[in-house]
Amino acid sequence: MKKKTVFISAAVLVALVLAVVFLRPVRSNQAAGTPPAGEGVEYYTCPMHPSVIAYRPGPCPICGMTLVKKVSGGHPGGHEDVQGGEVVVSPAQRVQANIETAAVRRMPLSASVSASGVVAFAEPFQSVVTARGRGRIEHLFVDRTGAAVRKGEPLLSVYSPELISAEEEYLIALSGTEEGTRVQMIGASRKRLMERFGLTESQISRLERERDTQSPATYSSPMAGTVIRKPVVEGQYVEEGMTLFELADLSRVWVIASVNEQDIRSVRIGEPVEVTVEAYPGLLYRGRVGFIEPVLDADSRTVRVRTELANPDGRLKPNMYARIALKPASREALVVPTSAVLFTGRHPLVWVESEPGRFAPHVVSVGLSAGGFTEILSGVDEGDMVAATGGFLIDSESRLEAHAGGEHE
Repeated sequence: MKKKTVFISAAVLVALVLAVVFLRPVRSNQAAGTPPAGEGVEYYTCPMHPSVIAYRPGPCPICGMTLVKKVSGGHPGGHEDVQGGEVVVSPAQRVQANIETAAVRRMPLSASVSASGVVAFAEPFQSVVTARGRGRIEHLFVDRTGAAVRKGEPLLSVYSPELISAEEEYLIALSGTEEGTRVQMIGASRKRLMERFGLTESQISRLERERDTQSPATYSSPMAGTVIRKPVVEGQYVEEGMTLFELADLSRVWVIASVNEQDIRSVRIGEPVEVTVEAYPGLLYRGRVGFIEPVLDADSRTVRVRTELANPDGRLKPNMYARIALKPASREALVVPTSAVLFTGRHPLVWVESEPGRFAPHVVSVGLSAGGFTEILSGVDEGDMVAATGGFLIDSESRLEAHAGGEHE
């Protein structure tokens, strides 16, 4: 029993001696968690326990993690929203954190844009036939939606007492005796028939030749196309301005796509567009950007972009889902790997290796991103070496250092 007691006492004594020896450099003359005063003094701390401060490398006495080398007094020097300063990384830590660097360089950059959209009627190729006056539909020559019509083809006939009165006035003017008055009345009546009631030159010529009112009056198609709406039936009474037919020429259609807010800067009027539709996955339609709406949709944060396409075979049908792809011409740009750009505050930053193992944060302005690269507008120079991977770990180390030094965001 006495031997066992002596053995335990000896073990406790050894443990106390080791603790005193090891903990002395951790605490040193500094308060716990306080980096040494002065600029450029090197010390070591634990990323998981910033309160541990030592003056030589070794394991953390709390968790056993390898202590990280730091330099007191380091700050980013005028870079906004960056916590902490330079971070020194040992070769072993560099391997463990998988930190790799890449040079800032110039290269051609083109940001392709894709967006979903829908096939729509091309507005310049639409027409509406409306009632020119009150009356009753006597007959529908075209009686179904979807019918194809030719320009000048009869659509329907309408019995209109107002039109009959206007035609009788014109016939009275034609038979007038006073030359001056007659000419004025004929001109006024003819204009009313054409502009108010929509009679054509041939219909007026027939009225002059037969000297009899043409009732009911026939409405003809103003264009070649397809009937996309027919809201009336035979025998229905109509009022002036009421829609009788809606027509569209589907040989040309629009594709209206919603481009994300961050991509709209890459879209320009006249740029080539490739369009695919779900109905025909093997077909590729080509057009150009014809219009960019001036107002952003506040709910979806998108801008509508319009492309006009030829549709001679009629395969593209309004309301089909479509997808557009734009490939703007490439331009020379200063770039870094996209993985090097960190968004940890109000402004993006990159970690620049000023000398082997020493990284400093640089606030940057970014432009386009494409193919794994991001354009840098300001903040770094060509040839600078940036942390392409492991930047988040470096940034975390910097923030831990700032926290250990009493800094706050």
